[in-house]
Amino acid sequence: MDIVQARRTKRSLVAVIGVLLLAGLTACGSGTAPSGGKASGGKTTSAAPHADKGTNPPIKNGDWRLDSITLSESLGTFGGRARITYTGSDKKGGTNVFTITVFKDGRDIASLIGSANTVLPGHAVTADLISSDKYVAGPYAFDFQNDL
Repeated sequence: MDIVQARRTKRSLVAVIGVLLLAGLTACGSGTAPSGGKASGGKTTSAAPHADKGTNPPIKNGDWRLDSITLSESLGTFGGRARITYTGSDKKGGTNVFTITVFKDGRDIASLIGSANTVLPGHAVTADLISSDKYVAGPYAFDFQNDL
């Protein structure tokens, strides 16, 4: 198995475990609030202004927008929180799983996953993010993708 294939397999396993973990955590309450807030706690990362890959929040993908992100180190790996807004029109609210790719100096260094359940149109949720990728200090640029 080459390095790229091993990394994809690792990310797939992390994604499955993360989805199960986050689904259980968010089932206790989605914590939605009107959009415009920022993630609280931890040190806010800085994004590279002219990165070869990635960009700075806000980043829109489909009916979802990454408004802000705070990354931290947890047991040597990336962790964090993201403020994500549902921009869709479903009056019942939107539910999705997200992948945030972290870039440093134009290189993909980590992927984090999170989820949001039943977020009403125009409202935001603070989503916990998990990763198994080794923590590397910033500055960072990001890519945001909704997965469902």
